[in-house]
Amino acid sequence: MDEPAELSSTEERLVWIMGSPRTGSTWLLRLLCHPWGVGRTETGIDAARWRPRGPDVVPVNESYLPHHLGPLRDPLPPLERLAESEPVLNGTRGDDPAYFFSPAHAGEWRPQLRAMALGRFAAQARLAADQHGVSEPLILIKEPNGSHAAGVVADLLPRSRMIFLLRDGRDVIDSMLAADAEGGWRTRTEGVAAVSSSVERLAAVRREAQLWLIRTLATERACARLGPARSIVVRYEELLSDTVGQLARLDEWLGLGRSETTLRIAVRRHRFGSLRNRLRGNRKGVRAASPGLWRENLSPEEQRLARTIIGAKLSELGYPE
Repeated sequence: MDEPAELSSTEERLVWIMGSPRTGSTWLLRLLCHPWGVGRTETGIDAARWRPRGPDVVPVNESYLPHHLGPLRDPLPPLERLAESEPVLNGTRGDDPAYFFSPAHAGEWRPQLRAMALGRFAAQARLAADQHGVSEPLILIKEPNGSHAAGVVADLLPRSRMIFLLRDGRDVIDSMLAADAEGGWRTRTEGVAAVSSSVERLAAVRREAQLWLIRTLATERACARLGPARSIVVRYEELLSDTVGQLARLDEWLGLGRSETTLRIAVRRHRFGSLRNRLRGNRKGVRAASPGLWRENLSPEEQRLARTIIGAKLSELGYPE
């Protein structure tokens, strides 16, 4: 059965931002949408922040759809099998005929699931068109925490695109530990138990290293499935050091057509130093924008543990010791 034209068009306009949390994904979403503001509104656009009309985009600040489509396995796969193990529940239950998303019944559930996902995003795009005048907008979906299920998304929505936002896993670990420390933003806003003792920190380093590796591998595989025309890699470190250049590269790939002047204003407006002090700092959601802080903040034992788990992948990706 042919899909409605609106759903096919919506799939072509989906752009996922995946890789890992603490990679600057919120910053990138704001850069790509400028001069629109990104907010918790029904369209995702906060038009009250800046008056000028923005590009034809709809920001989605984490839909959590991948979490529902591909729940993360618990417990995580053992370290020696992380590289080849399927990190989502779907992979471990595929041969179970009782499993709702069993491949044997994909002919029944897959079309309905696609229609539900695409219909939901199309509805948000229609609202944005009505309220802000955007036409056939790109739907930019920031989804770092769901990156473990990037492959599930790529299989279900193969005509969507994906930005793989990559960052040194040691800085990701360090940033997550700061968020979960006493007084950290996740302990204050998400009810996460504070990590304080050396034993707790080592356990946190182990889990965050595993999660970074799982998400990195899953996003790599998803990009391979989508192919080079529908996927692009952006390194956080390069985005930080050459923001205008990397943003221009993404603008061209996405076809946003913004001027260099607009890009430079976007970079200036959203740079770390322009944020109010109450929004940035060591225990805040926007922390430091300084690659390599893991060398100062992780103990020698924590660094060794991280290297044991992700060292090989870091070397493969070109990150120095």
